[in-house]
Amino acid sequence: MTEGQRSRRPPLAWRFGLIFGAVVLAVLLIVGLLVNRVVSGGFETVLAGQQQQRIDDAAVTLSDRLDRPARVQALVRRLATDLGGVVQVLSPDGTVLSAFGKAPDGTAVTYTSPIEVDGQVMATVQADLPVGVGDRGFLPLFNVTLLIGGILSVIGTALVSVYVANRLTRPLRDVADAARRLEAGETAARATGGDDQESAELADAFNAMADRLERSEMLRRRAASDIAHDLATPATVLVSQLQAMVDGVVPADREGLEAARSAASALGSVVAQMSDLSSAEAAPLQAQPVDLDLTPVVRDIETALDGLRRDREVRLETAIPDGLVVRVDPGHLTRVLRNVIGNAISHSPPGGRVTVEASLSRGASGSVAIVRVTDQGAGIAAADVPHVFERFYRADPARSVDPSSGRPSGSGIGLTIARELLTANGGRIDVERTGPDGTTFRIEVPAEVRA
Repeated sequence: MTEGQRSRRPPLAWRFGLIFGAVVLAVLLIVGLLVNRVVSGGFETVLAGQQQQRIDDAAVTLSDRLDRPARVQALVRRLATDLGGVVQVLSPDGTVLSAFGKAPDGTAVTYTSPIEVDGQVMATVQADLPVGVGDRGFLPLFNVTLLIGGILSVIGTALVSVYVANRLTRPLRDVADAARRLEAGETAARATGGDDQESAELADAFNAMADRLERSEMLRRRAASDIAHDLATPATVLVSQLQAMVDGVVPADREGLEAARSAASALGSVVAQMSDLSSAEAAPLQAQPVDLDLTPVVRDIETALDGLRRDREVRLETAIPDGLVVRVDPGHLTRVLRNVIGNAISHSPPGGRVTVEASLSRGASGSVAIVRVTDQGAGIAAADVPHVFERFYRADPARSVDPSSGRPSGSGIGLTIARELLTANGGRIDVERTGPDGTTFRIEVPAEVRA
């Protein structure tokens, strides 16, 4: 979606305002209709009672005037004029004694009241009046007032809803603004969130992501610089050595060729480490787990790292129970243990000791083999522990060891490779303990229990 398409969309605050306004309008319409119906019915009942009362009062007055036709006619005229219909005085046999007014158009309501003299009905007053006569415009005025009140309520509700929704969506806009600044390269961009729990959690999640991106970018830049340095140094030595032999400054003898070969080997080791990381990331697609006895695997690694151990003057002690069978890819497990044990040897001081211990643990989710690799180094800083398995992160350059040669490489990917390979085989690795007296790495891999 383009920026123009996004800008043409109405803001969320206005959407909330329109939705709430529509809901309030619908509610007011329903309530207004009900109120109108109730008020209209009640008013018509009261009005009908009042009209009947006027006819009854007129009948009482006429009972004293029946013998005076002129006065009867005057009262009938006045009553018909006031009520807006036709008023008649009828004898018991239906003869019209007096009448005045015009029959109403449309629906009419008939009111009657007997004229009694000494307890005997002498005549009847009959009035045919239009429906709603006498309301004096009350119902129209009530309906207009109700409509105006409803419109004002909808407008007020919409405005309040827009204001409230604007305040509620302000943290969202803040996160969006921080995301745009982060996209533009401002790695320090952070969101503040709002007072509510949801927006605060959103801002915290964004800031955690931004922290990780910032750290990843920092590691990427540092790694690019380190890798460039690692490549440049042996490449420069190789070119210089070869050029010196071409120019005749250094004889092209065995010693000169050996120096060139060593530089080429160092150059190739850096490239190999990058290849190792790429292969480790693809390990889930390549893993071929088999049942593997852990004891000979550890012995082979002990033999392979014997040169590094002697150079560092470190003792390597292993305690692997016989018959401990794990189910992993053999190549993956070998690379993991060489990386971790090699790091432990490189990190231990001369005369120190590295121990490799294994045990079997049974749980509800299955059995696992636990391998603990402990060194006697200075430990890992608490701030570095959460990051030691991140690619290119180097809390201590001595902890990154070339698994093929056993020499420190300083690339910061040895533990990353170990983590990726173990994850591909259903295992895991973490720092179990660290301190000034050494560090213990805990490795878990699926195990097979045999009777």
